[in-house]
Amino acid sequence: MMTPILPAMGDDPSSYSTAVCFTPGKEPYLILNRHDNGDCVYLGPHGCIIWERAPFTCRRFDCREVFKNSDRAGRKLAVKHGDMSKEIFDRGRELLKCGSSSTPSPTRR
Repeated sequence: MMTPILPAMGDDPSSYSTAVCFTPGKEPYLILNRHDNGDCVYLGPHGCIIWERAPFTCRRFDCREVFKNSDRAGRKLAVKHGDMSKEIFDRGRELLKCGSSSTPSPTRR
């Protein structure tokens, strides 16, 4: 999952480790850098290490919505294709079960 840097939404590209994403038919844009295994460079052992200053996209991300808006087959495919980690779906399910309505704590992306 790529995380775009959105200056129009208040993201300061100079404050992040970034890479350029080239998508056919679109202008190149900045994304958060990733390790070779696909993990975000800001992913620590307990989740996001820059949550207080995370990019707009990360701050708006809600794993409960991701879980609710997908069915079992879609979740399996997303994990299989590397589009989303199982941990994100698991955390969304967990928060929905306990009735959490507050912003979820950061998790693996």
